[in-house]
Amino acid sequence: MIKKEKFLLVMPDYSDFPKLFLDNLEKEGFETYLITDKVSKFRYKGAESIKNFFVKNILKNKEYKQGLINRHFLEDLNKSISAIEGELDYILVIRPDNFPIPFIQNLKKKTKKLIAYQWDGIEKFPEVKNYFNLFDSFFCFENVESQPNIKSITNFYFDHLPPAHKEYNTEKPRLYFVGLYWKSREEKINRFIAEVSDLPVDLSIFIQYFKEPEKRNDKIKYIQNRISFEENLKLVKDSDILLDFVDPLHNGLSIRFFEGMYYKKKVITDNTMVKKYNFYHPDNIFVVENNNYKNIDQFLHTPYHELPEEIVKQYGFSNWIREIIQDKKNNKRTSKHE
Repeated sequence: MIKKEKFLLVMPDYSDFPKLFLDNLEKEGFETYLITDKVSKFRYKGAESIKNFFVKNILKNKEYKQGLINRHFLEDLNKSISAIEGELDYILVIRPDNFPIPFIQNLKKKTKKLIAYQWDGIEKFPEVKNYFNLFDSFFCFENVESQPNIKSITNFYFDHLPPAHKEYNTEKPRLYFVGLYWKSREEKINRFIAEVSDLPVDLSIFIQYFKEPEKRNDKIKYIQNRISFEENLKLVKDSDILLDFVDPLHNGLSIRFFEGMYYKKKVITDNTMVKKYNFYHPDNIFVVENNNYKNIDQFLHTPYHELPEEIVKQYGFSNWIREIIQDKKNNKRTSKHE
């Protein structure tokens, strides 16, 4: 019997993503472990509560309690790693800046292969730069030319989930988007809606907000609770076209392109970078450049163009995870011009 390699995933407790990762890792034959940033509730110990009252109200120092909470967070994380017996073959940390540096240093003692993956923009979360040198390999979904030790790799789709097929609706395609509310993205979305509102399309646009938007668009469904990955996947499968409005602080491709490829959905985007990739086809991906919507009507009525199977498989999780643990990629995965 072949001994399974031991794989620890460390990541934020973000929706149902940890389970998706573990399920796909187990499909690849790994023995999996998970640590998230969800730890036990903080409680004062001994006289800490009394001391906090004194420090906060007499000395006007509000940092004391936060220091206790930070210490509790680190202690809980370290307990989790101590509970895992033996050495791990691989540890992958997603969004390492969500975890204390001493914890990352402890992780390094448990494995010969400590890997990071930053699935958010580095300039959007610049604190992550303090973590670059803590890992054996550091991957990011962005092209980071200013950081030579950071390797670029695209996002992916989860390929342990079965593919689904829905015939593209050339008469009245359903356009789907879900994302967080950003002021910088609001104008782009409103303009897009205005551009397509007279065309035969079925709009399904969800914006999650934490603070009530100043103005509402009646074509948008505003939500306060996050849509789970499972719920999102159902909406993706029911759609014909995925909408992608790029974050100005991002320099890479969102997961929408890869879900679109796997589930054979077209994409409308303002991310011009996608044209460099080998899966780009103008029948499948409409790129809005300089607010130019010319020919979008023709795009909406054009059927989906089938992509070669080997290109689609290239962007599945199975291929992605092998690439990062073998550490052989550095932005060679995607560009058809390289």
